[in-house]
Amino acid sequence: MMMTLLSVAAPLLLSAVLGWLFIPRVLILSHRKRLFDIPDFRKMHDTPVPRLGGITFLPILLICVCLIVGCWVMLVIRFVLLFVGMMMLFLVGVVDDLIGVTYKAKFLVQIVCALLFPLSGVWIHDLAGLFWINEIPACIGILLTVFAVVYVTNAINLIDGIDGLAAGICAISLSTFGLAAAVTGQCLFILFAFGMLGILLPFWVYNVYGNIQKGHKIFMGDTGSLTLGYLVSFLLISMASESGKAFPRDILIIGLSTMLLPMFDIVRVVIARMKNHHNPFLPDKNHIHHKLLRTGLSARWVMAVLIMTSLLIVLVTMLGVWLHLGSTWIFLIDLGVWLIFDYTINYFIHKNHRKIYE
Repeated sequence: MMMTLLSVAAPLLLSAVLGWLFIPRVLILSHRKRLFDIPDFRKMHDTPVPRLGGITFLPILLICVCLIVGCWVMLVIRFVLLFVGMMMLFLVGVVDDLIGVTYKAKFLVQIVCALLFPLSGVWIHDLAGLFWINEIPACIGILLTVFAVVYVTNAINLIDGIDGLAAGICAISLSTFGLAAAVTGQCLFILFAFGMLGILLPFWVYNVYGNIQKGHKIFMGDTGSLTLGYLVSFLLISMASESGKAFPRDILIIGLSTMLLPMFDIVRVVIARMKNHHNPFLPDKNHIHHKLLRTGLSARWVMAVLIMTSLLIVLVTMLGVWLHLGSTWIFLIDLGVWLIFDYTINYFIHKNHRKIYE
């Protein structure tokens, strides 16, 4: 028990303290070098805001993990390759935040980074009853793993359109994985989950409550969202690959539920773009947070509603696991919750439009 509490507290507190130290200095650097996120037709803000908040995520996590793990055990191959992939995406994110990167180049790097998972021996080999499927062949499992990594990474990247939203959803995901690891005594997974969670706490405060006029506001940028998405996908797939051994078989559907809101939204957005004969990979203002803004809610209320909805999906999933409903039925119930939520948003959008034109 004492070891588990130490595993949770040490990375959480260390990374939080480092975040409080580094983020204000990134703000100063961004203002001195004028490294801002410039408003355009898709952006929710109308004043240039520093977008390098995410540049603190990977260095602080590396410091935290290497310092603590150095006191425990040597890193195994999967964690070494995790850092290789995270560093590649970190560098792509920095370049994208500063000068821009095409979506084709980002996809290519994401696929290469995703291939590092099966290279280290980590891939999904058992769907634990999801869609009534259990064990799957290695070739299918590896392809599914690569798809899942790219999917989750982009889900976080695309949901990062409102202050506090991506960080809030990832905080739910990291807390879920961290608690699952704590219950099973998996110290390295605890370290990564709570280490990144600790970084997000000070960042979330600066991102949501930072004053633009005083130069205290900051965005994570692609540097942060790509790093977060890759780490979350690593935790999901690593735990799922050990389901039935180090982790319970239900960890796949529980972990997946923490990302379902942005993942379902990607499917909806891509279908809408294709119906309108638009390139499905080019950005627009049709994501779930854009839709909620059209209901008349403020940006902060949109963030709160989406985080609470994501938390609701996780709680529904856990209730389904407790009731032994099976992964497929739980997934379908989660889908139903999301569809009801999306239909409710559409209703209030039409209601708000009628009010405007009356």
